[in-house]
Amino acid sequence: MEDASFLGRVFDSYQNMMQIAACIREVARQRGLARPRVLELSRRETGLPDYLTEVDLTRFATHENDRPSLSVPVALPFADGAFDCCLVTDVYEHIPPERRPELLQEMLRVTDGLVIVAAPQGDPIVTRLDRVVFDFIWGKYGERFLPLEQHVEFGLEPIAETVASLQRLGADHVAVLPGNYVYRWIHMILIYFDLQHRNGGHAALFEPFNRIYNQYLSPYDYREPCYRYLVAIATRPDVDVGVLEAALQKPAEQAGIAAETDRMLVRTFREIDSAAADRLRDADREIARLVKENAALGRSRDERAREVAELNARLQRWSVRAHARRWARRLFG
Repeated sequence: MEDASFLGRVFDSYQNMMQIAACIREVARQRGLARPRVLELSRRETGLPDYLTEVDLTRFATHENDRPSLSVPVALPFADGAFDCCLVTDVYEHIPPERRPELLQEMLRVTDGLVIVAAPQGDPIVTRLDRVVFDFIWGKYGERFLPLEQHVEFGLEPIAETVASLQRLGADHVAVLPGNYVYRWIHMILIYFDLQHRNGGHAALFEPFNRIYNQYLSPYDYREPCYRYLVAIATRPDVDVGVLEAALQKPAEQAGIAAETDRMLVRTFREIDSAAADRLRDADREIARLVKENAALGRSRDERAREVAELNARLQRWSVRAHARRWARRLFG
């Protein structure tokens, strides 16, 4: 049973949601808001309501069937300053570059507080690692993974370009926060696609592995070089992004924590592998049982079919004889 910490969730989603939730809570603290109004622009359900139960959350879908569905030009159906916070995560890199400044402008317009933009950065390391992941998925599943294809189709934007775009739109108070330490991200994302991708029905099996990583290493993954940046933009003077940035600073990694966690992860991976092997053996036995049962049902079906055919033949013969008798009585009295 999953506890309220959500430590057992997939590592990158956990890290992203925890960072976003911390930003929103800090701004709510600064402004004295008991229940801030939050607008989430997302391609799909992110699970953010689990991490932020103390907000009034509105979700607006940016995609339909994984393709961008924002209007052209982008126009959000909300009034100026309707929300205390507006955020996009796993969206910015999945829309055409010409729509991005329009989206940022609309986010700034509807927000009276804090705008959050979380997205992978466009640099050679991230681009190269994206390709590694794409090739791994293609090699293992024969699947062209659409989210990564869209990174190529629409392009990953360098963080400096995103900040410059915000500044052109009048955003003066911007904080850039790193997330998903890239040299761990690549290992964990490949493990995810090796084990958990397409196995959502067995989340409980992988939960201990995620839990160990999230508990012991995730707190130290908010650093550079990073896969993803979170950009926080203040839209009113009583929101201090400098204080927010300081509040979200993570501690330096403790000596030996990575080595100890690695030992726990390897041990847990072996336990998961053993449990998976047990489940495969159970599945093989169940498949054999079902095949046997299906064969027996097939034989029973064939036997019933023969009985029905024989009854139909007898009925046909009886019908012919009955018809002949009726004609004989008519002809001969």
